[in-house]
Amino acid sequence: METQKISKLITDFLSGKLNLAEEMQLLKWVKETQSNKDFFLKQQALFEQELIQNKDRQSSESWNRLQAKIAPYTKQKPVFRLQNAQLRKVLAIAAAFVFGVIISSVVITNWPSSEDAQTVRNVATPYGARTQFQLPDGSTVWLNSGSKLSYPAQFSKTRRITLEGEAFFEVKKGRPFIVSTSYGDIRVKGTSFNVKAFQDEAFETTLVTGLVQIKGNETGEEILLQPGFQAKQERGRLVVSEVETELFTSWKEGKLIFRNEYLPEVTKSLERWYNVHIELANDPQLSGIYFSGTVEMESFPEVMELLKTTASINYTFDEITRTIRITKK
Repeated sequence: METQKISKLITDFLSGKLNLAEEMQLLKWVKETQSNKDFFLKQQALFEQELIQNKDRQSSESWNRLQAKIAPYTKQKPVFRLQNAQLRKVLAIAAAFVFGVIISSVVITNWPSSEDAQTVRNVATPYGARTQFQLPDGSTVWLNSGSKLSYPAQFSKTRRITLEGEAFFEVKKGRPFIVSTSYGDIRVKGTSFNVKAFQDEAFETTLVTGLVQIKGNETGEEILLQPGFQAKQERGRLVVSEVETELFTSWKEGKLIFRNEYLPEVTKSLERWYNVHIELANDPQLSGIYFSGTVEMESFPEVMELLKTTASINYTFDEITRTIRITKK
């Protein structure tokens, strides 16, 4: 492909002007060689530099937004405030279609100028993104797509945080550490574990190391979880089972692993992972389809083609609304 043509294709891609066929053409080219990928990143840097020089984007917040796009490739972990809808759209599309998912794109609100213990910090990741950061006590958090975590600027005797969505924690030993969710509280000390607490999905906690205690808000049910086990909400109760923890924690490494997952559950994960909306046709057969596979650095079109082949489905894609409609073959 001619250099001039590919340069224009990349610029149009970063500007959100390409259609799905053109995006797939670019994706194929980028993945062919390392030099192609390097060229893409170079063109992206030039594109960002032009945005920086634009007088309409001279504010510090605009600079932070641009750094958010650079972060996945420079391995930096800056703090961002993302407000401009167009730049966020470009960022989400670029990472999701070319490199699978944004490594670090985060909205932080109520960030205090002084270390007031009463100040609450809210960290949120949009669909198509995930981020990693540290809490005031040095504990590490990986926050998955479409999730929000709230915590105080300074912990008191009890380290209490609130989670909506999904996160993996590596907790420093010390004072009691409590994760509050809509289902209930998870109490830990020095532990690594995953919590999934989306509003429209079953609550689950998967323990990798250490020990956690789970207490339901409504039922008052208390469960002590051992490493290698998972507690999952089923019909209002927690059911404990031994699991392969990697299946539930691999997302923080940039992988989604599905093992005999029904299609509706798969599509929920893909919606958050790629920042798209997926509709299933009103067909009972679709709910009975299950899928096994690993999604790592694949683009969304590649994943949909994989589903089409292995799950016997057809799909259409509305580029304007980024909506996929799935039907049975």
